[in-house]
Amino acid sequence: MIAEIKLENTACVVVENNGKLLLVKRANEPFSGYWAVPGGHSENGEISSKTAKRESMEEIGQVDIDPEPFHIFIHDWFADKHTPKTHQHKCHAFRARIGGEIRAGSDAAEIGWFSKEEVQSLNLTVYTQLILEKMGWGNFNNRRKNSVTVRL
Repeated sequence: MIAEIKLENTACVVVENNGKLLLVKRANEPFSGYWAVPGGHSENGEISSKTAKRESMEEIGQVDIDPEPFHIFIHDWFADKHTPKTHQHKCHAFRARIGGEIRAGSDAAEIGWFSKEEVQSLNLTVYTQLILEKMGWGNFNNRRKNSVTVRL
């Protein structure tokens, strides 16, 4: 018998400015202390663009989001010390621009702007690594031990 794996919809925003990328340091589990693009899970019935807008407001403040995602992928995660259950994320990544005050919100321990070179040495969440690879910001394959990705 094959176990059912829950597919969870997620969305995130990618904010670039002057050759640097805005990342949040996660304040909560899973992956507390890891750097990530701002984003999170969709609420029941919420469309991905609304999720991206809501999550960015919670984590970094006001941004203007492109109407369509630039990257969509499914990411399998196998149970480990960070997440107790095997699951899948269908991630919608949107480009965004600063639209107002930027600050660390309740889900973020801090925020920071990082160059392509600087992100190479950060502890990054897997989905952030996948998005950075899509953007041409590096290759992080050697860091991923517990996930499988299907690019759509």
